[in-house]
Amino acid sequence: MEKIELTIPAMFADHHVTNVKRLLSPIKGVENVFASSAFKQVTIEFDAAKTSRAALVKALTDAGYALGEEEYVEKSPFATPDPAWEKLGIRATTTNPVDLQLSGEFRKY
Repeated sequence: MEKIELTIPAMFADHHVTNVKRLLSPIKGVENVFASSAFKQVTIEFDAAKTSRAALVKALTDAGYALGEEEYVEKSPFATPDPAWEKLGIRATTTNPVDLQLSGEFRKY
């Protein structure tokens, strides 16, 4: 059993995660697919006797999920924190009683 971790810059939303899992799971030899849109990474556990890293990368690339490097956005030199946030103090909200009533036992199942 082999395990590879790939960075996919185009996987930035949950529907991309679903697409990548749907794409890789049916390939013979693939045991597990763990994907994260937050980290733009996919970890694939597969049997090297049944499939190869190249075949998995080709399947991803053909579907529009080419491998790449993690992208970093540098902080702008003009960005400054908003001083109003420190003046506002603690923000508190209250839950509507109707919402509390609707979140009864049926939500636990």
